[in-house]
Amino acid sequence: MNTENKDTLYVKVKDMAGNDFVCPLDELKDPKSISDAEMENCVEDAVVGRYASQMKIVDSAH
Repeated sequence: MNTENKDTLYVKVKDMAGNDFVCPLDELKDPKSISDAEMENCVEDAVVGRYASQMKIVDSAH
């Protein structure tokens, strides 16, 4: 996960099993429907907690 660029926007998404992930918004074609290839750029939501203050996480509706 790239935490150096603080201008990167991230979005919370769910996989098909209902697990929460945080993904770079600019890496996703459609935050509501994510491919397996796009999921490779995502991090489990539980792992992000430690770095959340350093990340700009937006609502998936944007």
